Amino acid sequence: MAMQSGFIKRIRDIMWMDAGINGDAQRIEQMVWMLFLKVYDVKEDDWELNEDNYESIIPEDCRWRNWAKADSKGHAMTGDTLLNFINNILFPVLKGNDIRDGDKIIYEGVKVTPNTPVKKAIVKSTFEDANNYMKDGVYLRQVIDLIDKIEFDDVKESHDFGFVYEEILRSLQSAGSSGEFYTPRAVTDFMALMIKPKLSEKMADFACGTGGFITSWLGQLSKQVTDTTAQRQLDDSIYGIEKKPFPYLLCVTNMLLHDIEVPNIYHMNSLQHNLLDYTDDDKFDVIMMNPPFGGSEDKSIQSFFPDDLKSSETADLFMAVILYRLKKGGRAAVVIPDGFLFGLDNAKVNLKKKLIGEFNLHTIIRLPSSVFSPYTSIATNILFFDNTKPTTETWFYRVDIPSDRKHFSKTKPMELKHFDDCIAWWNDRKVIQDGEFFKAQKYPAEYLLNDRGCNLDLCGYPREEEEIISPSDLVQKYEAECTFLNAEIYKAISILKSSLNGENVGSYTQDMIGACGKMSELHEHFPEDMRKSILQYAMQGKLVEQRPEEGTGEELYRQIQAEKQALMKAGRLKKEKELLEITEDEVPFDIPDSWKWVRLPEIGTSSLGKTLNKGTDEGDVVPYLCSINVYWNGIDLSHVKTAKFSVIDKEKYLLHKGDLLVCEGGDVGRSAVWDGDMQMYYQNALHCVRFFGTVSPYYFKYCLELYKYNKIIESASKGMTNKHLVQGSLYSILFPLPPLAEQKRIVEKLEELLPYCERLGK
Repeated sequence: MAMQSGFIKRIRDIMWMDAGINGDAQRIEQMVWMLFLKVYDVKEDDWELNEDNYESIIPEDCRWRNWAKADSKGHAMTGDTLLNFINNILFPVLKGNDIRDGDKIIYEGVKVTPNTPVKKAIVKSTFEDANNYMKDGVYLRQVIDLIDKIEFDDVKESHDFGFVYEEILRSLQSAGSSGEFYTPRAVTDFMALMIKPKLSEKMADFACGTGGFITSWLGQLSKQVTDTTAQRQLDDSIYGIEKKPFPYLLCVTNMLLHDIEVPNIYHMNSLQHNLLDYTDDDKFDVIMMNPPFGGSEDKSIQSFFPDDLKSSETADLFMAVILYRLKKGGRAAVVIPDGFLFGLDNAKVNLKKKLIGEFNLHTIIRLPSSVFSPYTSIATNILFFDNTKPTTETWFYRVDIPSDRKHFSKTKPMELKHFDDCIAWWNDRKVIQDGEFFKAQKYPAEYLLNDRGCNLDLCGYPREEEEIISPSDLVQKYEAECTFLNAEIYKAISILKSSLNGENVGSYTQDMIGACGKMSELHEHFPEDMRKSILQYAMQGKLVEQRPEEGTGEELYRQIQAEKQALMKAGRLKKEKELLEITEDEVPFDIPDSWKWVRLPEIGTSSLGKTLNKGTDEGDVVPYLCSINVYWNGIDLSHVKTAKFSVIDKEKYLLHKGDLLVCEGGDVGRSAVWDGDMQMYYQNALHCVRFFGTVSPYYFKYCLELYKYNKIIESASKGMTNKHLVQGSLYSILFPLPPLAEQKRIVEKLEELLPYCERLGK
């Protein structure tokens, strides 16, 4: 079978018709367990050829070659027969359960003992938590046939499958949560390049996901393989642990595809081991990983850690594991979120003290927050350190977005070439000034520990380039900066007091003035930054939980479309011109799988108000709204103007309760919902958005407020100096559509939290 880029699409199209599959995560998981069995069957062909008396751990009837393939007459299991076999025989057997008929064992479940070779034991561990979701045996047969046509023993086809594997990983980004299963290949390749692998070294990843870091390590190390001894060293150079069944399954399959016949990949939780019990035998020459961030652990997991390193944050606990499992003389490269750099809670401070005081933290690479976009906007960094000596100085380097784009995206991801400047700098380190900031700078350990109080947020992005960070990270960063600036102010005051005997104190005074100015700026920006952050979290589906019983954005979309069709049929709505298909590059951030991206004309209409011709209009004098009446916190009726509107105009421009008013010019995009009971009209400085079905107009008002902050409205507006949000521009903007009940809960939560931001600003 010729491997083509549409391979996954064809499988996805078949699964789409199956009632048991819900979302990309299930589709991909379904596909991957089949791929594993197909790949494993190909490997068993090799083992049978090269080993005397090779015996499969899988019962003969359950091997891919005997149930997935058609017989000599072209017959193969399908329909209910196939479904029954997979659900009631194949999966139970591979999970280790015997299939019985009374007391008689028909199929013996896969058994694993401490003496079972790893390449056999992986079958049971791979299927322990795997699931078959498909409910239609005919569709299941079609997917199996597609996968069976792949010839992995064909060199070209096996190579081509690498591209399909990459497509699976890219699909995982939208199916998983916050890049949980996938670190961009450019990042893993850069880290492997900088870590400089050596034969005879053993590398570990304690949350290996789908094996991205391991693959990049093998890619670098393979360049040194010249004979069979070196090949054996390469095969034995990896060690991985993955807690979650799906990425574990994909990782093992990945290793088999890379001809690692004994994948030292283990299905367990790296955090469920007493940190103080690790010995030298548990340590590694190199550790490369991206600890899962954004997660939290309960007290049962925290109990494995000493009191000074206990934390509810998953990333913190993994950092502790890394420090305890890095060999003397070993090297590490670790992706870590911004929150670790500026966080000042007990665990983070103690981890950073240990890292700087006992290890050589020689380099921190700051990454743009869109590296993981659009799936998460959490900004990340790469820590490079070794276990050779305490830190004397640390270099910081900021990787900037390339000049030809505003951000990275799914279709235009970060590439290894975007690290070229960083690689050149790495080999010839120099301070790089960037206005009042530094793009690259080195700082002594004493400054980081004492003067900075373990706040390592240095050489970051200038304020105007900063991405919106999460509310909790923003609070941590605010606290850290306040602590640091207060210390600077108190230090300057102390020196000033002790110098009042006539000594020159000008420089100390300037230090205090500078710190006070920065503190004032920090307090000034924090309320607005917090408002932005809360809005961003809300529109990414992170502010309130998703509840399956509330339905999906797709279901709400269909209801709205039905209402739209009814309006068109009744002649109350004209048919709009066809909208452009939504592309991945347009998507501004990640949203939950249960939501849907839409354009405004799909869910409502928009029209500008009446153009007033002073002195020539005829009709009744009526009140109307313009942009000076519309504010984010509501409609201001204290300065309502009046004008003559004809009977036709009164019908056309009468506001309905729930209409969303959006400023076309002036403060472009400023919005409010009309919820008054009086008769009110609007003029041409305002768009009136009227939704077809039942949605929360307040939800969309808050969405527009976020878009005002992150400049989506500005980008969509027309004009060089005086911007205008013309109708075509408004129609081009994408909106995230959650289920209606979730929209209401988001609005309720925002109306609870945002007033606190206003109070902070007063």
